[in-house]
Amino acid sequence: MARVGSEIALVARGDELARLREIWAQAAAGSAAAVLLPGDAGVGKTRLVTEFAAEVRAGGGYVLTGHCVGLGESAPPYLPVVEILEQIRDADPGILEDRQALATLVSRSGTDRPTEQLPLFDSFLGVLTMLSAERPVLLVIEDLHWSDPSTRDLITFLVARMSEQRLTVVLTYRSDDLHRRHPVRPMTVELGRMRRVERLELDPFSPEEARAFARELALLDHLGTGADEHLIADIARRSEGNAFFAEELLSSARSATGLGDALADVLLGRIERLGPNAQRLVRTAAVSGQRRIRHSTLRAVLDLTDDELEEALRDCVQLHVLVADPDGDASYEFRHALLREAAYSDLLPGERTRIHAAYASLLAQLRLSGWRGAQAYHASRANDLPTALAAHVGAADEAAQVGATADTLAHLESALALWQAVPDPATVSGTDELHLTIRASDAAVAAGQVDRSLAFARAALKLADADGDIVTRASVRRRLAKILYSVDQWQEAQSVIAEAWDLIRDEPTSSERAWVLSTLAFGELKDSSRGYAEAAIADARASGDGGAEADALTTLAYMQLSDGEVDRALTTLEEARTRAAEVGAFEVELRAVFNLTVGQFELGELEAAATQLDRGLARAAETGLTWATYGRELAWIAVHVNYARGAWDLVEQLASPPGEQAPDWISGVLAASAALLAASRGEWEKVEAALDRVDTWVLADDEPLKIALFARAERDLWQHRPAEVTAPVAAAIAGNLHNAMGSTADLEQRACDEDEPPMLALIHVAAVGITAQADLAARARQVHDSGAEREAVATGERFLAVAEDAAERGHPRAATIGPEGLAWLARCRAEASRMRGETDPAPWRALVDAFGYGDTYQQAIARWRLAEVLLVLRAEGGSTGPPAVARPGQGSDDDAGPGSDPDDGGDELLAALATARTLRARPLEEALLATARRHRLNVPGQRAAAVALLTPREQAVLELVAQGLTNRAVGTELFISEKTVSVHLSRVMAKLDVSSRTEAVAVAMSRGILRG
Repeated sequence: MARVGSEIALVARGDELARLREIWAQAAAGSAAAVLLPGDAGVGKTRLVTEFAAEVRAGGGYVLTGHCVGLGESAPPYLPVVEILEQIRDADPGILEDRQALATLVSRSGTDRPTEQLPLFDSFLGVLTMLSAERPVLLVIEDLHWSDPSTRDLITFLVARMSEQRLTVVLTYRSDDLHRRHPVRPMTVELGRMRRVERLELDPFSPEEARAFARELALLDHLGTGADEHLIADIARRSEGNAFFAEELLSSARSATGLGDALADVLLGRIERLGPNAQRLVRTAAVSGQRRIRHSTLRAVLDLTDDELEEALRDCVQLHVLVADPDGDASYEFRHALLREAAYSDLLPGERTRIHAAYASLLAQLRLSGWRGAQAYHASRANDLPTALAAHVGAADEAAQVGATADTLAHLESALALWQAVPDPATVSGTDELHLTIRASDAAVAAGQVDRSLAFARAALKLADADGDIVTRASVRRRLAKILYSVDQWQEAQSVIAEAWDLIRDEPTSSERAWVLSTLAFGELKDSSRGYAEAAIADARASGDGGAEADALTTLAYMQLSDGEVDRALTTLEEARTRAAEVGAFEVELRAVFNLTVGQFELGELEAAATQLDRGLARAAETGLTWATYGRELAWIAVHVNYARGAWDLVEQLASPPGEQAPDWISGVLAASAALLAASRGEWEKVEAALDRVDTWVLADDEPLKIALFARAERDLWQHRPAEVTAPVAAAIAGNLHNAMGSTADLEQRACDEDEPPMLALIHVAAVGITAQADLAARARQVHDSGAEREAVATGERFLAVAEDAAERGHPRAATIGPEGLAWLARCRAEASRMRGETDPAPWRALVDAFGYGDTYQQAIARWRLAEVLLVLRAEGGSTGPPAVARPGQGSDDDAGPGSDPDDGGDELLAALATARTLRARPLEEALLATARRHRLNVPGQRAAAVALLTPREQAVLELVAQGLTNRAVGTELFISEKTVSVHLSRVMAKLDVSSRTEAVAVAMSRGILRG
């Protein structure tokens, strides 16, 4: 694969590039400097230097580059110096005429080659001094680790003698190649002590930077869409921040060639420089399956004497293949995980099997903590299938004890895969296939792998019906029904749980009978659910099963809530949570916490809901149930609650991509929530990145699609594109959120069948649509387009009818619609009044009050619209009170404050502005400032807020553009490329919502971003 890394924007090297610019600026002012730039092979040294050299060249500097070549002792002397002199000669053929030593060196004549170093060194320094007098010079020597002795002597002389030349010397080398006896090592130590030398270590990318780099590579290589987010995460993890490794891994993934020849050659080349015993040691360590291995383990599996082992280890450490534990833990680890992969791949099949068998035998002897999982790994690869089966079952037990749900599932799946291949597997494993399959289904539920859990449950049902007793057959059906309910397959779930009840109805009271009753209550109609739930509680208490009791109590609380017994329902839920915690029924405990959270949220008690969430999320993490059914539900509601209560920084953390593999549904929810938050804050690039992540997941659930709809609408409304909102909202109302992500919809489709109650979520969806129609109608009135106004009002009225119908016929969880639903209904009505051109403040006052339960952002939007109406009324003579904020000339920008008339609108505007600034909701802040400007009001920090719209670099670019400079001239002034200037200018125009440079300058001056 071509080195595509050079074709993307420089990633994560801003600090290093900035320091190089500072050093260059000092040198250009007459103070020569040198930079040592070490870093591992492939970390990006050349890419950084190339970017820096391009900036220097664009700014008028003279760039000279020489490359050392890895020819070992056969390398001719002064090879990079000759390359540099040829560049100088090509630029000015006469410059070497009076410098015989340099001219002879360039001629490459074996008979005339200079033998005295000092004249040559002086001449080279003289040429650089002369060139730097004309313009600053950047001298780059690449791959110093391959340099010959003569070149090293010349560089040392040059760096020691340079002083006031306008000269910068950059020396790159591989730090991982500089073992203790490497000839360049003492040279770098000596140079590092010199006054004009700075060491600038180039570290690997951080995990976040590695993902960004891998994503840019994938996009350039047309692999960055669809399901490739997993591939990107894998490449970022395996490359460990090394740019070259990331590129090669991407190439290997594209062609399915393992590590890839180029990468494997680089890695194996390092190993092949080791001695025979050291190579054996590395290969044996690679088979361990771990990056870190203890000295005692190597001693046990290698037939080497202590002296031979220590010598081999010393060889591996000095050549940077292994790294000794710095804390003296008598262990070693591979310098890079891919070194282990390469060494393992290079083993012969028989050699690999033999070493795996040795590890499996050693683990059985030592029996250290977690040994079963490691033994299963080695036994499987040693083809010892009975040992592997028993070890996988034991490892699943160990993993379950520490809440490692994904590991539990993996071991159980491996055990089931071996079941038919092992003679008498039940005796070997100590269990039977049915119970192993049931455990696998339960583990898949806990790990959030719902499809896998469903497949295992169906397999368990066949096994139970073939050879199971009545209770076991009912138990499997109960588990299957719960899974079906979790994926909204209600009809089949009700049929399956009915079968379970028919089987166990006449059985004596038992734990399983209580569970079946509880599950039956969950899916039945309200008139029969309560009876089943109460019967389940009685059976559970009689049999002493606290988990079944808590599960049934949670279902009973839902019935109480539906019947209007709100306080009693919350008390019952708290009882269920406490009982589940007492007996360790963790999934039931999370279900109770989730229902408590939702109940309190719908009552408008946001702080109480947030407290429940803190407890629930911590409990999910402790018990390994983060991605189980109610762990996922808690993650979803946590984002929703904290977004509403204005804890947006917490939302940003909660909605960030999870560090571990998460199920598609919650990944889509988190990505969509991140997009919504970014849109509310005006972080448009983050919006697009998050929406790209939404599109990565194959989603069948409405929730992530609905949140993504809100995020896109938020973006489009703040970017003044209300027409883009209409079709998706219409599609969502038609009941097809997948169509809502596109651009077509049929406005005449009904929201739902007349016999089915509409979803209450349609109120929020309709509110978004009515807001867009209000914007369209207002725009049409401004340009006197009565036809467009009528169309917008007609569409908005249809949306309003949908909202009113949902409020009237929808089924809330409680007996009545809670504060959130009522607030969004009030939003529909207030926006409809704006859509019709009405200036009645009453709907907006009602909306401010409606969101007063705690949704700070929506209340701020309501205050903004109320302020607009009040200010219009005052301008028309509807209010005679003094202005609520200072007029021009009545106070400074920083001490303007509210007046005394609450009907003026200024107080509402200032309250909304305070909220917008607290939340960092930049689009709302900009809208409020625009309202203030339109009504000739000054507000605190008006100019500061306007300036903060742009980054410092964008501000600097715009200031130079305002002076009439071209993009190239701006780049020269700021030491950046013309292309980079164009990118910054495009972002400025997008933020200011303009389409030209001239318009950007004019708008920036009108907003106070630019002065003069």
